[in-house]
Amino acid sequence: MHLFILGATGRTGVYGYKYALEQGFSVTILVRKTHGIEPHARLTIVEGSCLSDEDMQRAFKAAGTTVDAVLVFLNAQRVGQNPWGKFIGPPRLIADSTSNATRALRAQKQQLEGRRPRLVVMNALGSGESYSVTPYLIRFMINYSNVSKSYVDHNAVNDEIEANCGDEVLWTLPLPVGLKESGQKPVKTFDSTESGAGLFITRESCARWMVDVSSGKEGDEFDNKRVIVSN
Repeated sequence: MHLFILGATGRTGVYGYKYALEQGFSVTILVRKTHGIEPHARLTIVEGSCLSDEDMQRAFKAAGTTVDAVLVFLNAQRVGQNPWGKFIGPPRLIADSTSNATRALRAQKQQLEGRRPRLVVMNALGSGESYSVTPYLIRFMINYSNVSKSYVDHNAVNDEIEANCGDEVLWTLPLPVGLKESGQKPVKTFDSTESGAGLFITRESCARWMVDVSSGKEGDEFDNKRVIVSN
């Protein structure tokens, strides 16, 4: 199986691509800078921008085989970890990257010979309809801090999914609660308007769950769904 990963050098994505390699999958990552990434026999590293359709198409072809699933671990940056830190952007990093990746997936239709590829995009609790079951503190930050600018992007991902996946791409939008370091723990899942989730999920367990969904290990339970995930 060949997985294509965006955001592989981020704090969550790094767990994702390393776990995928551990599972025996081939992995392609598209990164801004290749320096410092440890080579691996089943890892194809492409330098470029996920916001460039040309770079995306080039990266999809780099391994010489079709992509079975795309995982997106991107998140736009702020200055520091404080929710009031200045938003650096870009403003539609996740949405536009997801759109580029989805188009590249659909362009492989003939090579996939009837198989439907998967798209798994890390979103956030509080986006879309999950806002109704989001804890008050997180809602406050969404409404009154610079976190709000990230949520404009998160909500735009929903529109891109609806517009670009159609019947040709199976998609899953994990909505993690507060992400924290680290360690592997059991993952609990909830519908996007279902209460009961915990306050945190470790980055490692979130990333591993996403890889398991993208590879079909979780079956079809989460196909075309938005899923709250916590520990």
